[in-house]
Amino acid sequence: MLVAGIIAIANLHTLSFEVLIEVTSMWKKIILGVGITLVGLYALFQVGYYATSYPLFCVSCHEIKQYAASWQGSVHKSVNCLECHQPRGELGKFHAKARGLNYVFQHVSGDYTVPTRAIISDQNCLECHLGDNPAFPQALRLKNTAKVNHYQTIRKSQSCLDCHRDTGHAVDIYLNSDLKSSK
Repeated sequence: MLVAGIIAIANLHTLSFEVLIEVTSMWKKIILGVGITLVGLYALFQVGYYATSYPLFCVSCHEIKQYAASWQGSVHKSVNCLECHQPRGELGKFHAKARGLNYVFQHVSGDYTVPTRAIISDQNCLECHLGDNPAFPQALRLKNTAKVNHYQTIRKSQSCLDCHRDTGHAVDIYLNSDLKSSK
């Protein structure tokens, strides 16, 4: 009986080890599958991101056609829309595209109002105008003048848009003085 007990314990240990290997193998497959799925989704997002990040795509909604026409005549005409209108970094890409998807739904449903403000981060302005964006090496660099001290402006957390709101393109194109919608 003692021998039978020892054999049973030995078999139990072997069975547990085999189950452990099987469970570990299953988890490896799950983790690998999830990893491959995430990489595939990210690659798909990147393709969609670049396909929808050009001015021709943005201007396909009539709400901003006049803004795009104004942009084409500005000093920023070589700057892609998202260089200004997207927060920096990978999460900024997700933020911009989620916002853009919302704009598409508003456009398709007709549930929108005239655009008067867009999201522009001062970090985007500073990245180019402090010389940190290698894509735009000829960007005009910030400098202090007798009229404007950009260093103090930045230190006071004033927005670039306080003085330069219509630099990229005209603003408030659809907004008229009697505040009637132009839809």
